[in-house]
Amino acid sequence: MTMARRYANTVLLDEKIYVMGGCNIDKYNANWIDVFDIKSQSWSALPGPGADEGVLRNHLSEYYDYIVYALQGKIYVETVDKDYTYEPKNGTWKLVREKSSSTSDSIHALCEMGNVIYCCTDTGDLMWSSFGIEGREWREIKGLEKLSTRGLKKGSHFALVGCGGQLLVMWDPYPNSRIKHNKIWYAKISLESRCNGREVWGNVECVDVLTFPVESHEWFECFAASV
Repeated sequence: MTMARRYANTVLLDEKIYVMGGCNIDKYNANWIDVFDIKSQSWSALPGPGADEGVLRNHLSEYYDYIVYALQGKIYVETVDKDYTYEPKNGTWKLVREKSSSTSDSIHALCEMGNVIYCCTDTGDLMWSSFGIEGREWREIKGLEKLSTRGLKKGSHFALVGCGGQLLVMWDPYPNSRIKHNKIWYAKISLESRCNGREVWGNVECVDVLTFPVESHEWFECFAASV
């Protein structure tokens, strides 16, 4: 990257890695979004959304103030105030919503599989949506009552990733994130679409404790990788 970042968000799209936020926006005004081209092995700066550039930049300076993901060839950036899409083919931004929904405001982790978006809210609810950002409707994934007894609803931090067509969710079971420990819970969930696509049901394939090889941790994230 062209500068140091902390708690930045990243998204992969068309063999390019987009890195957003996590830096001093006043000092690095021109490079608040970096793009790494995997083919050319080079970095470049992403142009901002024009009139709203300052507003979006302020949100990206706080790692908890926005979410970012790729879907159907576009990059989506959702903040507590406004939501945007970025079209890499022509390098243009679009303001798609002036105010996020209450569910979007509470999203803690998010991933995409098969043009369906899955999220975990800050209260441990697992949700899904198959619509674009302009007409999104979040719905609860049904059949996951088993996870309520494992501290998911009381967790203080969550991570979510799609892996082999299944949903992997990780969470810190302690409501107080300041408690030092080296264990988190994880669950692997298979998914099934029902009622002509109007419902998604989950089946908990496994749920267990993961122990880190350290005394305690400050933060964790999960990724899917092909080896």
